[in-house]
Amino acid sequence: MRLVNRKRSILKTKPPRARNLQARTRATSLVLALIFYATASAAVESGVFQPPALDQFIPSDKSDADGDGDGVEETQVQRYRNLDGDRAFSLTTNGRLWAWSVDTERSEAGNADYVIRDSDCDGSFDERYGLDEEFHLPDCAK
Repeated sequence: MRLVNRKRSILKTKPPRARNLQARTRATSLVLALIFYATASAAVESGVFQPPALDQFIPSDKSDADGDGDGVEETQVQRYRNLDGDRAFSLTTNGRLWAWSVDTERSEAGNADYVIRDSDCDGSFDERYGLDEEFHLPDCAK
């Protein structure tokens, strides 16, 4: 009888490799969930952000763009460059400046690359996005 109980307990116990794999799978799932949460929550940073200092920049060109995805190019884009190759641009719709973007060439600049947006048209840039994040014309500027 004792031997049968041992067999049952042996059968119910997973081998060490399976336990390690299961633990690694749980740990990987947790890490992926944390990365997803951090990425999703970092999409927009709220605060008060200053427009870029343009003392080293010169205007390069102007164009029109579709700021709200409706197919109409209602937004004016003013681009700037400096001697280091850094780029900036402003977005204006209906005479209202609502966004700035800065893209630097220096890799050590870190979070110097950004888009800031005035979400409620009060003249204060209150949202900050990464360069690869999606942002749109605020409703108040339409």
